[in-house]
Amino acid sequence: MFSTFQSKVFQSNNVSVCFNHENKAVTQRQFVSDVNRLLAKYSPATAPTSVVLYSTNTYKFAVSLMALTLRGCTVILPPNGQPETLKALLQQTPCFLGDSELVEPLGIDFINIENLPEQPGFFPLAQLVWPKEGNLVFYTSGSTGKAKPIVKSWQTINKELSILSSSYALKCMPMFIASVSHQHIYGLLFRLLWPLSTGHVVDTDLLHYPEHIAAKLKDAKQVVLISSPAQLKRLRADNVLIEQKSHLQWIFSSGGPLANEDAVSLFSQLNKPITQVFGSTETGGIAYRQVTSLENVSSWQPFSGIKMSVGTNDRLLLNSPLVNHKDYPLDDRGLVLKSGQFKLLGRLDRIIKLEEKRLSLDELEHHLASSEWVNDVKVIVLPGARQVIGAVVVLSQQGVKHLQSESKLATNKLLKEHALTRFERICTPKKWRFIEQLPYNSQAKLNLKALEHLFDKVD
Repeated sequence: MFSTFQSKVFQSNNVSVCFNHENKAVTQRQFVSDVNRLLAKYSPATAPTSVVLYSTNTYKFAVSLMALTLRGCTVILPPNGQPETLKALLQQTPCFLGDSELVEPLGIDFINIENLPEQPGFFPLAQLVWPKEGNLVFYTSGSTGKAKPIVKSWQTINKELSILSSSYALKCMPMFIASVSHQHIYGLLFRLLWPLSTGHVVDTDLLHYPEHIAAKLKDAKQVVLISSPAQLKRLRADNVLIEQKSHLQWIFSSGGPLANEDAVSLFSQLNKPITQVFGSTETGGIAYRQVTSLENVSSWQPFSGIKMSVGTNDRLLLNSPLVNHKDYPLDDRGLVLKSGQFKLLGRLDRIIKLEEKRLSLDELEHHLASSEWVNDVKVIVLPGARQVIGAVVVLSQQGVKHLQSESKLATNKLLKEHALTRFERICTPKKWRFIEQLPYNSQAKLNLKALEHLFDKVD
């Protein structure tokens, strides 16, 4: 199945719409013309074979990605546009394409492909062929300060696109809208490459707020929403999509765990289940589920061709057509059922020992989040000579009223007493911080450094 994958978009000469860019339809013909413009500028014979590509504009990104791939380039995708991130990657290759205003102040020499002259005698392509060769280089979000490169071949990318196409039925030519970045593997696959390769419309706006999503639903009758747990949690609290809920064909969530309570509430509000996708940059998509009831929480269903097993310490082992290694170890604990489905039991790297007491940070978070005073919470081990647990809490309305009417010390005590109903005192947080929302980065990942900085000031 995988070897025969081809894009529906580029198999014909029709003039179908493939993008909704700045509220204007961009046809396939215009897309091909814009790709040709870039193809005429870049010659692998006179330039490096790898290019750093970073653009916040999804349409320009798509044009650039297609042109660079057709030129045989290895495309390096930064996880963000921060100066140090771009500077480090441009030390690997001097070639850059995208938001040049971000790299010009860095004081380093680089080749800006946009500024290159067109090659003489360039013969434009009448239509594009979907990429089959070459590599994309992703970087983990780097929330700990250390991002690592992960190389994905187009053969692997196309295998995953084929899996997506066979797993989810798309009807009536939906438009894909998104609140996640295309620079991340989840956003790239779900909001850009999947719809583009199957002839559906890609909306290029990055929708930061629920009101922006609601505006899109008014204009489009069939929509696929690509989102994240943090954004869906905020939507649940003030759901402005209910009036246009019939326009939602699919809602996808990935990039982290979506709380069961949020999934069930959104299903009740929108009459549409949230399709959660479990995977990583390294592994690609592994499984999916739809949680519609707290009494009977769905297990994870592996994608076609994927099998899970369990190793020592309940560690999940993956066998997938997207991963070359057999029994690839995940950093997750789990239970595999006879049906082949599985349950997640928490992260291996979030089990610590405090004075010989074994503690799962995931379980501590889950228990704290069950309090009526708490909307969201993250617990971390604070750096230092002695292991200390810090809790960063987003209070509920009831919790905020208590904090305002009583004191921070009284609120600390309230939540510590809740923790003590399940955990020994040594395993409860020693430091507490209360904020309006958790600090997620542009890839919808929690920024660990930002959490740690909240504790820089001594209580």
